[in-house]
Amino acid sequence: MWSDAQADPPRCAGSGTPAEAAPPLPDGFPFRRGLCPICTAFVELHDGHLARHDAFRGTTDAAEAGARAQWFNTVGWN
Repeated sequence: MWSDAQADPPRCAGSGTPAEAAPPLPDGFPFRRGLCPICTAFVELHDGHLARHDAFRGTTDAAEAGARAQWFNTVGWN
């Protein structure tokens, strides 16, 4: 049986890695945040590094979900 003790820690391993702001869409999304290569969250940048963040598990915000879909369809994964 699986338990929380066997779960991955909530903090993403991509926290603290070097990153640049992701290319913005015309409306500004993702608003100068960087794309985490581990969990694909758009994360605030501090001194050229991804801020500490929990692993992205999806969003419950419909506008954010739509903007993410548009970004990946426009910019892609590169």
